[in-house]
Amino acid sequence: MITDSPHLYRRAGIAAGHSPDLIERAIEHASLVESRGLEAVLSLKHLAHLTGVQRSYLRSIVARQTDPYEEYTLQGRRVISSPHPPLLAVHRWMLANILNQVPAHSASYAYERRKSIVKCATRHVGARWAVKLDLHNFFGSVDETMVYRVFCGLGYQNLVSFELARLCTRPGIGASHKDQYRSDSGSEKYRVIYSYSNSRRLGFLPQGSPTSGALANLVMRDVDIMLCDLAKQRRLTYTRYADDMTFSSIDEFHRKNVASLIREVAHLMNSRGFVLHKQKTRIVTPGSRMIVLGLLVDGQRVRLPVDSRKRILENIRGVEKFGLADHVKHRKYASMIGFVEHMEGLLAFSYDVDREWTKPIWERWSKALQRSGI
Repeated sequence: MITDSPHLYRRAGIAAGHSPDLIERAIEHASLVESRGLEAVLSLKHLAHLTGVQRSYLRSIVARQTDPYEEYTLQGRRVISSPHPPLLAVHRWMLANILNQVPAHSASYAYERRKSIVKCATRHVGARWAVKLDLHNFFGSVDETMVYRVFCGLGYQNLVSFELARLCTRPGIGASHKDQYRSDSGSEKYRVIYSYSNSRRLGFLPQGSPTSGALANLVMRDVDIMLCDLAKQRRLTYTRYADDMTFSSIDEFHRKNVASLIREVAHLMNSRGFVLHKQKTRIVTPGSRMIVLGLLVDGQRVRLPVDSRKRILENIRGVEKFGLADHVKHRKYASMIGFVEHMEGLLAFSYDVDREWTKPIWERWSKALQRSGI
């Protein structure tokens, strides 16, 4: 940290030929950021030194001269942008030293340590009514302007905030309602850096980057505050898990009240650059199965729905009876590794919800894999 020894920093700055005023301003900015528990970043060169990644490589990304991502489709529809190893290292450094040090709103339950789907669903246990809303192309709706404002709000200088925002976003992957070719995140301010001002393509959070979830949460923080206030006024409980928003109540909640709530949320989201996914809006009425994020919440605790347990058991029985290779072929999975990872994920999730039921089932799964040579 720069402020561990400002004297050594001053000495190094003078030796490098920097003016005393510039050095003092750098120390002042570093002190502000570090007082918030964050790592100071004073320039792109400084970030390169901190992460061990070449400055020229970072500058080419900021200038939109290179697109350092591998793109693939998950489950036939979701586009994943995986950063190349050098950029991935930078993203992981930023997550550990900056973004993970800034808590999301208490109503947000995704992309943060010690929070989970189970904890999110638990907030709605015992509800009689629920309104479930979804945002269309969540990450693709968060543009570099929004990310730039996050870093500025954390105390980073404007140019550094612009460069960090560019490093965390990717052009050409925005949601359809966003303008992908106009940026007001600050590039026009940096005409002295020609490659920056010459690039006008707007970047968006890539799904697949380590920093995207934390940044989306910080962009949504003000929205979460307003939605919590809206919920409080109506005696509702509000939670958000990434792009899934849930409002629930134990009171009578008439349909006209539901319609009014949805209109208010939609208006707020539109004003902040997001769009509700109308096809995914769900209203759960008394007497219906109360499911939040795939979990039953209509009793005294969260539970796995019967169909979720059934899917797990059917796959285990198939592997036990026919072997892993034949079962995977029969169920038309793309690969054995993909199927095994899918099952491990389902069992881990199930274990979080109901350990007593899952433990013996997981033992059966392990024995079935062993019999198949894994």
